[in-house]
Amino acid sequence: MHKQKKKILILGGTSFQIPCIKYAKSRDYHVITCDYSPENPGHKLADESYNLSTTDLQTVLKLGRKLEIDGVLAYASDPAAPTAAYVAEKMGLPGNSYKSVKTLSEKDLYRSFLRLNEFNTPSYGAYASLKDFANVSDDYTYPIIVKPVDSSGSKGISAVNDFWEMDKAINYAMKFSRCKRFIVEEFIQKKYPQLDGDIFVHNGKIIAYYLGDQGNDVEVNPFVPSSINYPSLLPGNIHAKIQSELQRAIDLLKISFGGFNIEVIVDDKDEIYLMEIGARNGGNCIPDIIKCASNVDMIQMSVDACMGVEPQIHNRKEIDKFYTTYVIHSKKNGKLKSVKIHEKITDYVLDIKLLVEEGSDVLKFNGSNCTVGIGLLEFPNLEVRNKMMDNIEEFIVVELE
Repeated sequence: MHKQKKKILILGGTSFQIPCIKYAKSRDYHVITCDYSPENPGHKLADESYNLSTTDLQTVLKLGRKLEIDGVLAYASDPAAPTAAYVAEKMGLPGNSYKSVKTLSEKDLYRSFLRLNEFNTPSYGAYASLKDFANVSDDYTYPIIVKPVDSSGSKGISAVNDFWEMDKAINYAMKFSRCKRFIVEEFIQKKYPQLDGDIFVHNGKIIAYYLGDQGNDVEVNPFVPSSINYPSLLPGNIHAKIQSELQRAIDLLKISFGGFNIEVIVDDKDEIYLMEIGARNGGNCIPDIIKCASNVDMIQMSVDACMGVEPQIHNRKEIDKFYTTYVIHSKKNGKLKSVKIHEKITDYVLDIKLLVEEGSDVLKFNGSNCTVGIGLLEFPNLEVRNKMMDNIEEFIVVELE
């Protein structure tokens, strides 16, 4: 008798979901994808795909029930994470509680969770309009940061120096908020580069921790990560402190498993601020560079865990070279003519993944939605890495028409 294949529903079909779609296919799973962009490349690799929003809880649940799926995964997609948790909870599939994932996915709920449990958190407030904010504006010391509460990929973020800049910042944030709320936070002076990367949790414990040092193209937008460098150069005791705070958050939220994307700021007193715990693997090929650097395959582990298979780490190694995931981007709007890779850097390129086709529109780099491509780079030592990354735009050149 023909054995029926196990079915996995992957929320999203963008280039970032392709690695987990490919791995799920290699495990001989029947792969189903869905999102509201039928032209996304991942759908072509899936066994079947559906045109529906990954944030529509009820419709995705209906689809999951109809197709009798065995597992559901939001990989490298922040908006889809609560949906995956909701569907898993309702269908009794492996997953984390919907309430916990929703807490992590909406910045105001997450900040409240941090404050309630005595984690460091910037002073903050969530509002729906300028009028709401105006009533309490005297409580804040400028500069402040304005963000949509439910957006990812650094979209819709502004720094504001006085009240008269708020209207513009709120309108910008609201463009990227599905629930039409924004959060205002005090600005924290960083002592080190911001940390960014992924952890993996299994049976409620962190079994893999890979945070790198974030780089930014300050000229175009200081809030959008343009690179992440591994290994992190921050002192080990800081990382030990971060890991212990992360574990405390995971215990309190009763998280059982999965890949989580983490952003951390360390202030001038070495105090740790867990700015984001995203309930999904990082975008910008973070799991890919972690795999190159350490052999830890969080892509594989994420698919396995959501299908009820024990996630395994094979041949983990110390990071003995210097690795960077670089976000290829443009400083202005235009049409993409080409991306030129200079021969001086070719020896250090592991992979270049272009997300925009030649002749297509390119936007000024104001969020992850403006990414032209991702470069995965490996350098033999710190000196070479610094030399190359300090002048990266001369070596990986975005040419516009």
